[in-house]
Amino acid sequence: MLRYMEIKQALLQEISKYMPGERLPSRPVLCRKLDTTRTTLDKAIRELEEEGFLASRNGSGTYVVGLTDGGLSPVGTWGVIVPNVMDAVYPGLVRGAENVAQRYGINIIICNSDNDSDKQEQYVKRLLCSGVSGMIIVPVVSNDIRVNFRLYNQLASARTPFVFCNRSVEGINVPTVTSNDFYGGYIATKHLIRHNYRNIAYLARLKYKTSIDRCQGYISMLMEEGIPINRRLIRFEPDIAQATRELLHGEDALDAVFCFNDQVAEECCQTILKHGLSISDDIGIIGYDNTDICNRLPVSLSSVSYKNYEIGEKAAELLWGILNEKTLLDFEYYLFQPGIVERESCKGPRLRI
Repeated sequence: MLRYMEIKQALLQEISKYMPGERLPSRPVLCRKLDTTRTTLDKAIRELEEEGFLASRNGSGTYVVGLTDGGLSPVGTWGVIVPNVMDAVYPGLVRGAENVAQRYGINIIICNSDNDSDKQEQYVKRLLCSGVSGMIIVPVVSNDIRVNFRLYNQLASARTPFVFCNRSVEGINVPTVTSNDFYGGYIATKHLIRHNYRNIAYLARLKYKTSIDRCQGYISMLMEEGIPINRRLIRFEPDIAQATRELLHGEDALDAVFCFNDQVAEECCQTILKHGLSISDDIGIIGYDNTDICNRLPVSLSSVSYKNYEIGEKAAELLWGILNEKTLLDFEYYLFQPGIVERESCKGPRLRI
């Protein structure tokens, strides 16, 4: 038998003494214990990683994934709760989390809360009953403190580690990974101003932390440029088409709209076109999230790019660290900076003679 195969078998015997998630001794210690060279040991460990028995982390060590008493143990499982995995921003987030979980031999259960607090609560209960070792949660949008309190009580009493994505929850101090919505609103408005738009509206469907943060970024940029804040141009309306019509027929001049997300921008664009106006020349539009919507509109949509994959990946790394007793810092809050993807929807207003 090849020497590295002998070492591989010896390693299998060694890791059978460990519980999943436990760290192996360092490579130099294993070399001495198994009487082998570093090159041979590395080759054996690499194959065991490919077969799913071990997982290595840079700067941390090599961990047992699932071999106990000579056989495969149940694979660890995490729950991931998102509003709707079909929404454009969430497939990337889930993929980022899944890639990290796969690296460590963890299964993922995906649940859709549909932004319903009762459904979220039911899924948390089901996941806890299923014995998941941790959860990544995109909390439902709610201004009801009782919803947040119930969520916190559920997770605190179960002592199951969890990480929030996309938004934090008032009163619940847990690791959170999100995008800098204030900055996204700031750079979206700056982009419009740089293309000579001045009478800029902000349009969102709901008023909650994320939409308010983006609005504050919008207001901050207007103030920085010395443009007066016209609060009649700031609209939080469930009916986007109606809100757009009111903006077009209102007493205030309008030459651009910063939309909360690409879905809002799509409805806004459709309404503007129905009124015989052109996108960009008459009314500049910028969206948010950089979804597939941007390239299917009659005029391609400029949008703020939201780093959903990186957010999911970071959340999973944090959860893995918590489960492996990594010491948490006092401020485990991570912001990813968005950027602008420029297309055709806000190239600048048409010059009128």
